[in-house]
Amino acid sequence: MKWFSRKSNLDEMQELKLLKIESRGFWIGFFALFLAIMAQIFLFGQEFADHALGELIALLCMALYLIGGCLRNGIWDRHLQATPAVNIGLSLLAAAVTGLFNALISYRNYQSAAGAITVFVVFFLLVGVVLSVVLCFCSALYHRRRRQLEEEENGNETD
Repeated sequence: MKWFSRKSNLDEMQELKLLKIESRGFWIGFFALFLAIMAQIFLFGQEFADHALGELIALLCMALYLIGGCLRNGIWDRHLQATPAVNIGLSLLAAAVTGLFNALISYRNYQSAAGAITVFVVFFLLVGVVLSVVLCFCSALYHRRRRQLEEEENGNETD
């Protein structure tokens, strides 16, 4: 008795629906892990590594797979362009959210508004700069890969 076959039992419409289901499942899992990690950081603070290391590893593996797969296939985003303005805007948004999250944790732990503001500024600057550099680097890789794919496509059309 044969249990597994490489031949698909699904028609094209079912394949598309399955891909959509798998995609939604991936994103639900990705953001559920992210929220679980944020909740554990907020609840456990310094002991975070004891409680959420597995979730953090799984989230990072998912993120790296997604980034690598998209860059390898010349895909950036469905709605956003790979431009410096978009990269900086997203970096500033992520930096503000990260800074606010860490400022709230700092205020909760030490009840110091000045300390919380300092934490916000430091995290905002660090995350903003690092994320801008990373996004610009990934954007450059994306543009280079798009050119390669277009050259390959144009080379195949002339044959």
